[in-house]
Amino acid sequence: MTRDIAFLMEQNAGHLTNYHNLRKVIDGPGYGDIRPTWHELTYHRQEGRIEQLRDHYLPFVPTYVTGNTRMVLEFRRAISEAPYDAIFTNSWAGIFSIRQLAKVPTVIDFDSTPRQIDRMPAYGSPADVAPLAALKYRLHQRAYRSARLLHARSNWAKQSVVEEYGIPEDKVIVNLPGVDLDFLTPSGPLHSEKSVGCRILFVGADFQRKGGDLLLDWFDHQTWGDLELHLVTRESVGRRPGVTVHPGVLPNSPELIRLYQESDVFVLPSLGECFGIATIEAMAAGLPVIVSDAGGTADIVEHGENGFITRAGDIEDFALVMEAVLSDSVRRRLMGARSRQLAEARFDMKRSAARTVDLLRGLAADRQPMTGMGHSERSGPDMGVAC
Repeated sequence: MTRDIAFLMEQNAGHLTNYHNLRKVIDGPGYGDIRPTWHELTYHRQEGRIEQLRDHYLPFVPTYVTGNTRMVLEFRRAISEAPYDAIFTNSWAGIFSIRQLAKVPTVIDFDSTPRQIDRMPAYGSPADVAPLAALKYRLHQRAYRSARLLHARSNWAKQSVVEEYGIPEDKVIVNLPGVDLDFLTPSGPLHSEKSVGCRILFVGADFQRKGGDLLLDWFDHQTWGDLELHLVTRESVGRRPGVTVHPGVLPNSPELIRLYQESDVFVLPSLGECFGIATIEAMAAGLPVIVSDAGGTADIVEHGENGFITRAGDIEDFALVMEAVLSDSVRRRLMGARSRQLAEARFDMKRSAARTVDLLRGLAADRQPMTGMGHSERSGPDMGVAC
């Protein structure tokens, strides 16, 4: 029996990469027993009604207000499009549709909880006044409780939802994200035999939060001399010798894959992080990885084996680790090989997606057969709201 499953997926930051990877697998062979409907939820639509209303009549309204409004409306529209046997979502907007979600077996996918984000100033979220903080907590707690299962992207995220939101541990499944191991492959050593002349790669759209300023500070004062620093970010970064900025590079693009394959070391000294998908991409490409201890890093890096975990914001600790990696080409090569091994063992998107689908199959099987729309009406790239 074919099961109708809705996927309500936010299209921002790391969520976007996870969405593309999950969809690539599910839309491929081997999943003919489920009929997915993909809802691409976004904070902004060019020429959308909400955006036009703000631009023409309410320019004083902050963009984050209209963005959040769009997200909530798109979410509510998506779950009302058709009867589904199960729902999978990575969006916070479900906190305003709890009654509707309670009627359908729902899996909430998350890489952090609000309390974890609030504890990281790098995210720039203003401190909530006590009544608002209490309301936000209760809404998220109700959403977590109403879902049939919680799909945590790290043990760090699971710990918070269990200990801070009182969710039973057996209701939370940890399923680490995956990447395309057939697409992201090591290219073989390029510069690894040299003790200097290394290419260092940083991939982070939110440059400051991902520790870009700390990295530049270190680079400006490093004494190696013959180093190349390549930055993939959406933010503007001033020109400096030895630094190349790659703006507009898309997730899973050939250009991004090439940058991974042509680099020697990957660095992500984040000040605020949930789960760095770019780190596991670098591991799949066979790079040693140097990251901070923010967020769920402990589920990614084996300290001293395939890379190092530094203290977030500690430039001296970061500098010591960089020196240890840059000065030893043999160590870099061994760490890179270990990174690929770990990626194959833990971060295969095919296995991760298969586990997600198995969970949804189990939930959908509890539902009675439905007489909803036919396949030609139910499937498609996006059934988002037209507001």
